[in-house]
Amino acid sequence: MLAALAVVLSCRTSAPPGGAPFAPIVLPQPVPGAARGVASAGWRDGALCDVSRVPYAVTNGTNATLALQRAIDDCGDLPGGGTVLVPRELTLHTASLWLRSNLTLRVLGTLRSTATGSGALGSASLDDAPVVYTRRNSLMVEAHAGMLNGGRCVRLKQPRVGWDDCAEWRKLANVVIEGGGTGVLDGDGDDWYKVFAPAHPALGNTRPVMLDLLWVDGLTIRGLTITRPGYWCIHPCFANNVRVVNNTVTTWNEFHANSNTDGADPDSSWNVYIAANDFATGDDCISIKAGRDWSGRMVNISTQNVLAERNRFLQGHGVSIGSETSGWVRNVTIRDSHLGGADLAVRIKTARGRGGGAEDIVFENLSGETKAGVQLTLNYKVPSPPPTNATATPTIRRITLRNVSAVTSKCTGSAVGEVCALSCEGLEDSEIEDIAFDNVTITGGASGQQCSHCRIVACSSFPEPSCASGHA
Repeated sequence: MLAALAVVLSCRTSAPPGGAPFAPIVLPQPVPGAARGVASAGWRDGALCDVSRVPYAVTNGTNATLALQRAIDDCGDLPGGGTVLVPRELTLHTASLWLRSNLTLRVLGTLRSTATGSGALGSASLDDAPVVYTRRNSLMVEAHAGMLNGGRCVRLKQPRVGWDDCAEWRKLANVVIEGGGTGVLDGDGDDWYKVFAPAHPALGNTRPVMLDLLWVDGLTIRGLTITRPGYWCIHPCFANNVRVVNNTVTTWNEFHANSNTDGADPDSSWNVYIAANDFATGDDCISIKAGRDWSGRMVNISTQNVLAERNRFLQGHGVSIGSETSGWVRNVTIRDSHLGGADLAVRIKTARGRGGGAEDIVFENLSGETKAGVQLTLNYKVPSPPPTNATATPTIRRITLRNVSAVTSKCTGSAVGEVCALSCEGLEDSEIEDIAFDNVTITGGASGQQCSHCRIVACSSFPEPSCASGHA
């Protein structure tokens, strides 16, 4: 990974815009995450706040919001670090919680969100996810707080500017959220997309993310089952040195299809490692983002140096890059993973108005069954849009697919817009370029392709890309 990255950086004549959330330093992969997450500094170090004991002493099955937040406040921000422990025998209900620096939240039992209702969201439930200033759907907005929250805006700009209205963030460092293999985070969020979103269509994107982790420098999420979100599950945003490993993220059921119940969405974050997770989602399993439209271009923080490996992508859209690419997504490797029914083997998507783009991306050693093969598009959800100015015109370039094998036996190509093998759609003023296919095989279904303003060099690939400009 490092050698390839060095080659990429040495070949670039000029770096695209998009800064770092903290220091612009590329870390060796796999990144370590929070210092408390390494073997020499585990959860036993520092203070311990066990919520089953005095002064917290919560009772199984009760609303433990106040006790949990008090424990976080007591054991957080300490020079020697601290741990909030939820023992295995406890199932606790909680409203939104705000984490602190130098903290391990060790959930061996179950935390279940109270920000829901039985059949309908009432005002009391909504209050359990208060409206805060955050980033939702890669836009800076006011939205309902997550179940677990990272950095918090403590002062808004006056007057507001419209793209980032926070004048002061409380930022965090060195945070671990772990489950020891038994812990469960349950968003109990069905009503957010079955009741709230239909009743408030203009507010659908204000639903709460489960782990809304803004402005964290050193973050580890591991050993958890994360389920039933109201929106995305894991959202590191403006974060650095992020490690997401050995989790089971399950959002899929018959109600979840296309409900924005993504698994993990690193957003304007640097140095991210996502490994050995199982994803079964009603939307993207992993979606790599960097801000949206004018807001994202003004915030201008990229996502860089991401490695995702040894994951299993089951129900859902697999790995997507974009469509929120305004601050640029670059230097990403997706490798050594199983496709167990994901919608696509490879997907990079953006559109006019987004700006920015994706570059220096590698998909390697991916295999399994998918609904369709490869999608690279600058026309996501906006076929033939009118031209925009240069800053809002996105780019996809320097993409490598190597040893990718997908069986698309359920794809017939008969549905409107359904392309089984390859869809590569560039723009007249922004070709998709420098795309390399090396041993890419899409079999089992219809072999339809759609190519425009796209240049691919292919080697030992089937079917031969119809927009291939040569052979490697």
